[in-house]
Parts: sequence; structure tokens; C-alpha cells
Amino acid sequence: MDSRKRLLPLLLDLEGRLVVIFGGGRVGERKARLFSDYGKVMVVSQEFTPGLMEMKNDLMLVQSNLSHGFEKYLEGAFIVVPATGVFELNRAIELEARARGLLVNKVDGIGDVVVPSLIRKDPITIAISTESPGLTKYIRLRLEKDLTENFQQMALLLSQIRQDLKETVPMQRDRARIIWKILEDEELWRLLDISYEKAYMRARSHVCHDERDSLDACDPSQGLHRRD
Repeated sequence: MDSRKRLLPLLLDLEGRLVVIFGGGRVGERKARLFSDYGKVMVVSQEFTPGLMEMKNDLMLVQSNLSHGFEKYLEGAFIVVPATGVFELNRAIELEARARGLLVNKVDGIGDVVVPSLIRKDPITIAISTESPGLTKYIRLRLEKDLTENFQQMALLLSQIRQDLKETVPMQRDRARIIWKILEDEELWRLLDISYEKAYMRARSHVCHDERDSLDACDPSQGLHRRD
């Protein structure tokens, strides 16, 4: 029987959520750099790395001797990161956080929240997690190499086309079929290297050729503008 945890990959909206990091060392700095791009971050420690001091305008730095108590800093937290470098203290923070129903991101094992390796090429996000850091890095490098700018352009184009389809094609299964035709169109992918507008016009032609479309939807210039 497999005793490993079965983790469900999720994308979390951390806007307005508080992430509390205990520990101002290199690990705490690394976690702060990650989470501060997505939500509010408070770092509690007696000392802070120069890197954290440089980030003081982007997060909250609270100087405190954690051996004298840490419980009050858990108020309002959504995710807690015990990164003090002291195993016993990290464990105490973890247990208290879980007792309060808070999510824990451990730095020395698998907690409630595991941060994967990320590839961000807006609007595309890919998360990678394996049991081997080396394999994770290898996969990330391979995907970054294969994930060309065309994929970003296609994601933007499909977002625009989906809005068009919602106005003209009532059935979801028909919209999905048209989207798949667009994705399988090799000429359209080639056009993305040349002109977003030409690629959009070709994508619109797939909408127009669908026999369920209204005549108004077959004006290929309708809604033509790039959405960056």
C-alpha cells in the first residue's frame, strides 16, 4: 500500500490573504520572495537577512524573540511557514497553526501546502512537483524550452475567441469543438509567428464555417483587436 500523501494540485488566490513566515534567514527570505508576489507577507524574526531588509517596503518585518512566544502572530494568518532553523520551534509553530485550522508550508517536509516549481508565461502557469528535485528541475527546463511565445499568443487568442463564441454559439460542446479545430490548425500556429491579427482572422474563420453560427458571427473583422 502506498503510504505517500496524495496531494491535490490547486491554484490559490492569495490576494488579501496573510502569509506569516517565522524566521528571517535565507529560507525565510526565499519564501518571502515567493509569497509576496501573490499576497500579504509578514516575516517574524529576531534578525533579518539583507535581502529581506531590501524588501521591507513590500512586506511586513516584525522583530521578535520567538522563544518568548509566537502565538499572537498567528492571528489572521492563512498560510504559516515555520522557517526558524530550530526544529523544536518549527514543530511547535506547526502544531499551534494546525490546531487553529491554518495551512502550514513546511520547509523540512511535506505540509498542508507544497509549493511546486513554477513556469510563468502569462497567461500560462505550469506547476511541477516530483519527489526528486533534480527531476523537477529537468522537467521545468525542458518545458521552458518547448513553451515558445506562440503558446502565450495562442492563450490570448483563445481567450478572445471564447468570448466571441459565447455570444454566437449557445452549446458548450459546439464551442469546445471549434476551439479544438483552432488548436489543431497548423497554419494558424504559423501565422502567430507573423501576425496576431492574421491568426485571429483565421481563427474566426473556424467560427464562421460552423453551420450553427449566425450570419452576423461570420464577419471575420468583428471584435478584431489584440488584447494584451
